[in-house]
Amino acid sequence: MTRWEKIIKRDLTNDIIDAYLLFGEDRVCLPKYYEEREAEVENFEIRNDDVIVASFPKSGTTWTQEMVWLLKNDLDYEGAKINIIDRFPYFDLPETCNRNCKQFFNDLRNKSGTRFWKTHLPFSLLPKQIRDGSRTPKIIFVMRNPKDAFISYYHMGLCAMGWRANREDFAKVYLADKVMYGSYWRTVHGYCNMRHLPNLLILKYEEMIKDLRSIVQKTCAFLEKDPLSEEQLEKLCAHLSFKSMKSNPAVNFEQVINERKRYNPTINGSFIRSGKVQGYKEEMSPKLISEFDEWIKKNIENTDFDERYAYFGEV
Repeated sequence: MTRWEKIIKRDLTNDIIDAYLLFGEDRVCLPKYYEEREAEVENFEIRNDDVIVASFPKSGTTWTQEMVWLLKNDLDYEGAKINIIDRFPYFDLPETCNRNCKQFFNDLRNKSGTRFWKTHLPFSLLPKQIRDGSRTPKIIFVMRNPKDAFISYYHMGLCAMGWRANREDFAKVYLADKVMYGSYWRTVHGYCNMRHLPNLLILKYEEMIKDLRSIVQKTCAFLEKDPLSEEQLEKLCAHLSFKSMKSNPAVNFEQVINERKRYNPTINGSFIRSGKVQGYKEEMSPKLISEFDEWIKKNIENTDFDERYAYFGEV
């Protein structure tokens, strides 16, 4: 048994997820129970007016979901008070949000109007009708520096998934591409290699932090909505601010976090934590940063990432 396999068995399993398997051509690490709905996901009937937010975990998914939902729903702030789990559900693993899987797929299949859902699946595991181009839903993929995504994922695992690994052990699993939804790179490369598709928009977390107004306007145009007035834009950006998101019970997953405290009762974490760019520098040792930088170099070699996406690392 490898070191990372021992860490997974010891620290990343409990009664939420008791085992993991590798799925698909990208060998994606997912809970063993995913095999029960693999065919359901593969053959799920897609509609052209579906709206999907995709990402590797902890890359700005919830932030992007809230922006997309409000833009598509004509800034319905009253409707946005409904929990995002219900407005914009988790497609691949509804159980992790305390949803019955069979009922979830039945409800989504029968839902009238525009359907919104989020996924952490790589492009290679999306429903067949998306991959073969026979259906063209709007897909917004958001990506983030893998070192910041790692730190955020580590903290989320402690408070929301009941994981017990320390930072260094979690890094071993992450760098081995065996963390849940790993590999990070197969996910990011998979979507970016499809960026020519007119129904796919790729956003970067760092650009959302730097210039949210421009990202809102870009996303609004992609969703084929009328441009926002200055007043509407200001109000939406205020609603999407870190302070607002962190205190908003419809998006901060506070109820889920409180329920999961029984696994790690001494952990006082939150789902929306710091929202920083390069926050990893405050938590990762120079040695660990160096290990990540080597991993990044290896995975952007012979790609255009080092030019197009320089923020993947100061390497």
